[in-house]
Amino acid sequence: MQDKLERSVGYALVRAFRAANRATSRALLPFALSAEQAHILLALWIEGPMKVGELQKILALGSGTLTGALDRMDKAGLVRRVPDPEDGRAWRVEPAPMDRKKRLAIERTLEEVEKRVFSALSRDERTVLLRLLGKLDGG
Repeated sequence: MQDKLERSVGYALVRAFRAANRATSRALLPFALSAEQAHILLALWIEGPMKVGELQKILALGSGTLTGALDRMDKAGLVRRVPDPEDGRAWRVEPAPMDRKKRLAIERTLEEVEKRVFSALSRDERTVLLRLLGKLDGG
């Protein structure tokens, strides 16, 4: 059975995800953020306010998972739900104002973790991996 697991791309991918997620979560402890919350904030900082469905698509999170995370983040003052100016029935999620130094520290932490987690790969290998993973999610 061990042999079969070692030859499984899916198993290797899940193990790599878990290792990256654990490293990210540990690095974000000083900010009281989970890896999931930090990635939600990063998407909002880069892309700007958006509908929950758009955010869900960008992050590839299930509806229940994202809604729960947003509820906790809203309660913690990390995000806000605001009326969509283009659709009065819809809501957009936006990042709550944050101290610039804290935001930069979070962004730097995410960059450092990614660099550390993927340090065994050369720059070219990381480029190829990113391209191959993009094929899997339709990117």
